[in-house]
Order: sequence, then structure tokens, then C-alpha cells
Amino acid sequence: MNQYIITIALPTPFPVGDVNVYLIRGEKLTLVDCGPKTPEAWSIFREKLAENGLEENDIEQVIFTHYHPDHVGLYSYFTSPVPAVLASLEEIPYLSQQQEFFVHRNQFYEGFYKKMGMPEEAVRFEHRKLKKYLELSAVVHASPALYEGEEVPGLPGWTIMKTPGHSPDHLSLFHQESGIMIGGDFLLQRISSNALIEPPPLTKRDRPKPLLQYRDSLKTAAELPITVILPGHGLPISNSSELIEERLAQQNNRADVLWEMLAGHKTAYELSKLLFPRIYQKEPGLTLSETVGHLDLLEEEGRIQAEDIQGIIYYKRAEGA
Repeated sequence: MNQYIITIALPTPFPVGDVNVYLIRGEKLTLVDCGPKTPEAWSIFREKLAENGLEENDIEQVIFTHYHPDHVGLYSYFTSPVPAVLASLEEIPYLSQQQEFFVHRNQFYEGFYKKMGMPEEAVRFEHRKLKKYLELSAVVHASPALYEGEEVPGLPGWTIMKTPGHSPDHLSLFHQESGIMIGGDFLLQRISSNALIEPPPLTKRDRPKPLLQYRDSLKTAAELPITVILPGHGLPISNSSELIEERLAQQNNRADVLWEMLAGHKTAYELSKLLFPRIYQKEPGLTLSETVGHLDLLEEEGRIQAEDIQGIIYYKRAEGA
């Protein structure tokens, strides 16, 4: 099976480093993920295609594991005829950057950050960063064609797994016979994948709890006969069961550390400053997501309680916990 999969590593301007994209030779030549919208990434992508006797117009369809710019942006460089994009329903608002959804998204973040106690200056900083981040992405119009547990069109033997957590739209491709999983940012060897706070869909009010979603995704994957995961960043993972167990344990340990810090009433932002004293100012949104995720876990376990005081959410230890 590996001989039918071509791995291409592309540079990104992000701290995570290179992103891996994969070409699968099936009934249709399929590209899984793209890379960021930079001339350097596009040049290297074309060079690697040529080394394998291919050019961009040979690619018949594209699948994105999730909407983040380092996995999507390079699609902007494809010219007519552009390859078709197969997507899940969850991906559509993000990939197409639907105006109504992105207005809702911006409003969600502004309200959420304030409720979590983030200062106004940090809220504005995150808004500017999000806007700049999207400049490296692409506006992609796709029709829903990927459904949980169904075979991928044009790729016999490959099925779709929903693996939300790192992003709400995250999916992975799994080949049951070989045990190969193309996992995007679902599981990385060198670093843990952040469970990022995202808004609810337009039709729902309650925000998702991404760390809880991610833990469910990890536990589901642990039950599969996976031989190797081809990740979005870094080297292939051949010890996925052990790594999943390690990631779950790390999450439990961080929740314990957070619980120990929770003396009296504290906002999530105050706790993020304690958890990440060196980087919370540089990455307020990322560190707040990490903190709130573990607060969600502690609340799910009944160890803490949340209280709304004049529009700000404060957390405290639950009685008897």
C-alpha cells in the first residue's frame, strides 16, 4: 500500500514547521491536504510532483483533513481545471469562508474571550492574528461528499473517520486492510495537538468542548487495528496505541495541575497565566483554549464548578472534590 502513497513535505511560516501532504494513487489521483498559500510551498510542491512524473493538472480530487491554512491555502494556486474538493458537512462553512458564519465566529470569540476574563487588548490582538492567519488560506467551494464510515469516492478501501478535537471539522482517512491512517493533525509524534476552542454551528447555541471531543476521538482510534499513522507534521507514527495512552495521561496530569492552582475563584484567563507564564501574552487565544479545555474536563468529572458573576465566568473547586 505504501507504494501507492507519495509523501510531500512543504514549508510553512508557522512554528510547527513543515506540513505533510499525501498523494494517493487510487481510481482517482487524490491529494490529501495542500499546504499554506506561499510561493515557496507551491514551488516545492511542483518540484516534488515532477520528481514523481506528475504535474498539478494530474490531480483529480482533493481532501482536506481540516480547514487550517497550513493544510488548505495552497489550493489557491491551482488553475483551471481545478481539482474537485470532497468535503464533510462540517468543513463547508470554514472552507468556503461563508460570510454569515465568519461574522458569527468573530462575535463568538469576542463574547467568549470576555467571559473568560481576557483583557480587551488581548481580544483585539487575537482578532488581528486570526485575520492575518486567514490570508495564508484559500476560499474553497466544495460539495459535501464525505460521510462518517463511508468509502471515499475514487479511493476503494479507504473510509472516512471523524476525528474532531484539534478542529471541529477534523477527519482522517483509514485503510482497514493495511491499517494505514492518514491523520492530519489528529496525532503527532513530537508535540501534542491543541484542542482549539471554536464556535458552535449557526444552528446551535452551546459551544463545543473540543478537549472532550478529542479524548473521544483518541479512544475510538485506540480500538482500531492501526499499523501506521501518516501525520500532518513530522514522521510516521507506528506506536499509535502507546502514544494515545500517553496523550490521555498528559491531559489528565495537566487537569490535576490546574485543579491544584484553583484556590478561590479564578477566571480561565487568570489560570492560563499561571499555566503558561512564558507564552500567555504572545499566544493568548491558544493558551486560553488549552486552559478552558482542561477546565471542561474537570467540570465533566465534577471536580470544579463554574459561576457567572456579572458576565464573567469564575471557576472554583467543587465541594467535596
